[in-house]
Amino acid sequence: MAPEDLPASTRHRLFGQGLRFVFVGLAATATHVACGLVLAEAAGLAPFWANLLAFCVALFVSYLGNHRWTFAAQGAHAFHFPRFAVTALAGLALNQAIVYVMVGVMALDYRLALAVVVLVVPALSFVLNRGWVFARAR
Repeated sequence: MAPEDLPASTRHRLFGQGLRFVFVGLAATATHVACGLVLAEAAGLAPFWANLLAFCVALFVSYLGNHRWTFAAQGAHAFHFPRFAVTALAGLALNQAIVYVMVGVMALDYRLALAVVVLVVPALSFVLNRGWVFARAR
């Protein structure tokens, strides 16, 4: 079904969810960067461990923001969070696969691979979050 075939109320709701998803993603990204910098530069952790811990903090920021605001889910964290974590890890795997194929196999510019990652991974993540992770919340 093409987007223009959807009722206006559904298109409006999807647009609102998509916009909230973007804002939550930006907040999680800012959290990841800030935590990573603090842990690496102020706390002296090795960058690998600082990044891993920052990813975990950002994962919770993203989960809580999407659970409560983007998809307005009620409770059921034992149901939603494992699915959210699987989706986040699948996004990471897809991210790595895109970069590997585009840079390592096709010998394309890394910046082009990042552009594809930034467009594809969040879009698929939104679809999975809406259709699987938080589907019971709709």
